[in-house]
Amino acid sequence: MFFRVDKKIANIGDGIYTGVVVAYGLNNKTVCPQTTELLQNEVNCVYESLNGQSVKSIETLNIYRNAMKNLGINPSKFPCSVEAILTRISKKGEFPSLGPVVDLGNYISVKYRVPVGVHDIDTMTEDLYIRLATLDDCKSDENQYEGDKLVEGEPVYATGTSVRTRRWLWRQMPAGRIGEESTNFIFPIDGFNSIKETIDAACNELVALLKVIFGVNAEFGILTSEEAEFRFGAMTKEEKYIEDQIAIMLKGVAQHTAVPQIREKLNNARQANRPLRIKLGLDPSAPDIHIGHSVVLRKIRQLQDMGHTAIIIIGDYTGMIGDPTGKSKTRKQLSREDVERNANTYMEQIFKIIDRSKTEVYYNSDWLSKMTFGDVIELAAKCTVARMLERDDFNNRYTNHLPLSVHEFFYPLMQAYDSVAVKADIELGGTDQTFNILMGRNIQKDYGQDPQLTLFMPLLEGIDGVEKMSKSLGNYIGISEPAEVIFEKVMKIPDGLIIKYYNLCTDVHPNKVAYLQEALDNGTNPRDIKMLLAHEITELYAGKECADQAEERFKAVYQHNQMPENAPVLTISTNEEYPDGEQIIAALVQGGYYKSKGEARRVFVQGGAQLNGERIIDTKTIEIKTGIAELKMGKSKFFKIIRQ
Repeated sequence: MFFRVDKKIANIGDGIYTGVVVAYGLNNKTVCPQTTELLQNEVNCVYESLNGQSVKSIETLNIYRNAMKNLGINPSKFPCSVEAILTRISKKGEFPSLGPVVDLGNYISVKYRVPVGVHDIDTMTEDLYIRLATLDDCKSDENQYEGDKLVEGEPVYATGTSVRTRRWLWRQMPAGRIGEESTNFIFPIDGFNSIKETIDAACNELVALLKVIFGVNAEFGILTSEEAEFRFGAMTKEEKYIEDQIAIMLKGVAQHTAVPQIREKLNNARQANRPLRIKLGLDPSAPDIHIGHSVVLRKIRQLQDMGHTAIIIIGDYTGMIGDPTGKSKTRKQLSREDVERNANTYMEQIFKIIDRSKTEVYYNSDWLSKMTFGDVIELAAKCTVARMLERDDFNNRYTNHLPLSVHEFFYPLMQAYDSVAVKADIELGGTDQTFNILMGRNIQKDYGQDPQLTLFMPLLEGIDGVEKMSKSLGNYIGISEPAEVIFEKVMKIPDGLIIKYYNLCTDVHPNKVAYLQEALDNGTNPRDIKMLLAHEITELYAGKECADQAEERFKAVYQHNQMPENAPVLTISTNEEYPDGEQIIAALVQGGYYKSKGEARRVFVQGGAQLNGERIIDTKTIEIKTGIAELKMGKSKFFKIIRQ
């Protein structure tokens, strides 16, 4: 089931911010001294603090009064529930105990000065709504009071045509009352953006008390103007399928379209028996891929594994303009040859990650080059200059009198039109592409299409844990590097990045990632979780067998200080002109293990080299006799030396 808020109500004031706490298996039959004591102690504190003061002077309550006025309710005649409770306390100095669960809800309401509802889930056969009463609601006798008839358009809490609360935050109807037999409950904590900290605190305390007093783990969510629905209760098999897709889709995502819109898009595609079309535009100026680049590609692969289709767009036409995002000056345009060469290199690499059989590849010149000047004018008319100047990079250059060419305005428009051309359902990109991708949603609407969903992936820090992953900074993990190198590099990331790497760099299910996070929180050695992560990432790019071998090598080298079986072999010869030590230095450089002889020699001089377990500082003292000698350079480089 869903708890949903009508848009007219969701947008009241500065927008709703309603907490939702759901708990199952509560005992509401017997007296609960803890909830009774909590409520009565809070009632006493409030009575003393008010000290004859009018409840109407409580500033927070004005937020609710004004909201009710906006919906045509007279708050003086029909005060919101928390105001009614506080008024009784201020006048009588007491408030009755109504049962464990209701007492707990009233305690939260009194303490935080917010309306808290308690609804019995077991009596609900349809979704719970905050909406405007319909004519059918008004025809139902159970919704009527003598002398106070329900009227069409009145804001209510309702399931189906059964009204549970009149006038939104005011009067609870018989259908909404809690009985002793009730065991499963939903607690709405109504609020607005201006008091979101208060709502968060109220929700967090309620969740904690449900755990301490009733021994249950509660679900917790927030309804806002943008995400005005929350799922609760048992799910059908079909609903579980959709919710699992949403969980995988949003794993690691920094920003995204509202979940209700995602759910609707998935449901519609499911009913139409068609895959979603997932658009990714590739910048043909950067053909080399490391796992920082693969973050978006991994997300596409996860969606492909769920049955959806990747739509890769090579921006050969937009590449001739160059994406100005984040640039302080006009970007150099690429030639057609440059674009095609880079695109071919890129495609060879991305098919190591995404499924070629579920991928369509297009060049946007296929449609952009065929547009007439009239088509271009029509496209340009769909966006104002003011809207374009909302982009920070454009605005900064314009404000600082730096060159800003008119043709650069066409980049986001052209990228947006790509979504129209391929009828995209979803577009992925980095957070630096927010403006361009959101433009696609707007342009699709203008061309009569259902707007695409948006998924923005965060930037990935490199193995130093500080800077964005980059080859130039040397903090990268290449997807084509040897398995042992990938494994070793992953083991170098800071512990604080373990879960982020799981979310962004692997296909591990969100439920398992949550389990691993819990294990870390409960004291599991981060090294053990990181070992699993290293194996997972290595297996993605090198296969299970190589990942197993890389793990064994890592354990041998770092945990047992042993020579790995597959250590590189350096060959030296019997030559009196070149001493053994010099031959070893030369072999290390020739093999690409060090950039220069000076760099290799410094490892010896600084005491970081061992030959057959003995530290060697002066290479002139090295003498290889017979058999195989074992050389260790630094902490992790092992070599076998053989004399020919």
